[in-house]
Amino acid sequence: MKLRKALYIAIAFSATTLVASPSFAGTSARIQVTATVLPFVRFSAVQHVASYQVNSEDIKRGYIDLPHSLTVNVSTNLNGGVPVVVDNWGSNQLLVKESGAGNFSGNSFTLNTAGYRPNTLISKNFDSRVVLPANSQEGVYPLTISMMPTI
Repeated sequence: MKLRKALYIAIAFSATTLVASPSFAGTSARIQVTATVLPFVRFSAVQHVASYQVNSEDIKRGYIDLPHSLTVNVSTNLNGGVPVVVDNWGSNQLLVKESGAGNFSGNSFTLNTAGYRPNTLISKNFDSRVVLPANSQEGVYPLTISMMPTI
């Protein structure tokens, strides 16, 4: 931080000296400054469903839907979106989709950040679908989901 402050003072002093000196009157100076902004993502996910109950109708259908089972919060300076991978720590396959939109797409999605200002908190709800294997039995099963941005 001290180095940056010293650099600002040196540039300001040099520019003032150039402008104030009569021998440099009518000349111009060109200063080129570059900066790199690193991408960042602040990500958190809240799982609202800790377990699910499977009945005979779910087994016949082959899956069980869990509406509004996840909430994802993200703030970033990425304009194109934040890719996210979702995994079920249980034995069944898990699919996700944004609540109220589209079809279940798989165990990953891209959280669209276009149209949001950088560092704005974006909060979205997601539905989960647990795909049941053919040998599923009725009962209550734990749901342990992990989510991770993959930038």
